[in-house]
Amino acid sequence: MIVGIVVGVIGAIIALQNLQPVETMIFLWRFTMPHALLLVIMLGAGFVFGMTVALMLGVKYLHD
Repeated sequence: MIVGIVVGVIGAIIALQNLQPVETMIFLWRFTMPHALLLVIMLGAGFVFGMTVALMLGVKYLHD
């Protein structure tokens, strides 16, 4: 529980220090958003990707 609190506090500090807008281009679309929001989106995408790969590998090893 302590580790979760520490990670949460560090995440809040990082988010509060990165409020300036950044321009991001994905294929042909251009987005302007706060840097903190971009960090949260990338964190979420990495989490989903990691969980997907872990589940796929876990299912593969269960059937062997």
